[in-house]
Amino acid sequence: MKSILITGGIGFIGTSLALNLISHKYRIILFDIRDNNKGEKIYVNNENIDFIQGDTNDTKLLESIFKANIIDGVVHLAAVSRVVIAERNPTECLRINVGGTKSLLAAIDNLSTKPWLIFGSSREVYGEPKELPVKESFDKNFVNIYGNTKIQGENLCVNFAKKNHNSCVVLRFANVYGNQYDLFDRVIPRFINAIVNSEPLIIEGGNQLIDFTHISDTVNTIIKAIKHIENNKLIIDDFHILPGIGWSLYEAITYIEEIVGKKAITKVNPKRNYDVEKFIGDDSKIKKVLKSRKFLSLKEGLQISVPTYITATSKRIKEIQL
Repeated sequence: MKSILITGGIGFIGTSLALNLISHKYRIILFDIRDNNKGEKIYVNNENIDFIQGDTNDTKLLESIFKANIIDGVVHLAAVSRVVIAERNPTECLRINVGGTKSLLAAIDNLSTKPWLIFGSSREVYGEPKELPVKESFDKNFVNIYGNTKIQGENLCVNFAKKNHNSCVVLRFANVYGNQYDLFDRVIPRFINAIVNSEPLIIEGGNQLIDFTHISDTVNTIIKAIKHIENNKLIIDDFHILPGIGWSLYEAITYIEEIVGKKAITKVNPKRNYDVEKFIGDDSKIKKVLKSRKFLSLKEGLQISVPTYITATSKRIKEIQL
């Protein structure tokens, strides 16, 4: 059975990916600074998922993991994962997103084996694009701290792979949403919660055009990327994971209103200077190389996700009250 280390494995994408990978007969080692996602420890009573708690800047701990396990590949997701949080604490964002990546690569550097690498990046590396849709080859002109750290992480991993002959694939995510492991203060769950509870829904700017990506499509494409690496001798490449369609925030609100049967109470704030206003990625490369299928539309994804978010939020509130 092949083993995969997922850093940031207790996060939204990491948890969702781990649960899917075990159905593909992988052994998963989760590495994260926290030990649960909203109270749920997915590694408990699951013989194919192990968990190690720690900081990615702890090189010695990472080295010990590689010494104690034969690890075939690493999915590096550990990061300060939100633009707004990065802007509030840029030092911590740099420490985790860049320092943690350096530490991980240092731990791999002296191994006799050559584990493949997948680096979880973001559409934020492109900043405000001059034309749409954005291809993987377009210039990187980040406009915020988060995008800056992600392009540094990409460069660190790619340069390491070239030097050491490891396979490396950079995957750029775009506004992922969709299940109970998500952060509840991100755009989609925040909008759902506000509409359901008849609370003011705060919109920052309002002119955004966003390539929303359902978590199921994100996870399925990561697994396609893993298979692609495993089926080829040496790969260094990058891919967008997104549907290649832009939706406005007002379209998202309308879909949620239709699903829950309630109208939104909206308040529009000025655009924040660190937000990318419009982004649509080109999905032709994942279709051609990874044989990716058609992604869910935002409306289709919300029809699946809205009930899940509502149930998860209700459960969380009850747990807090207890």
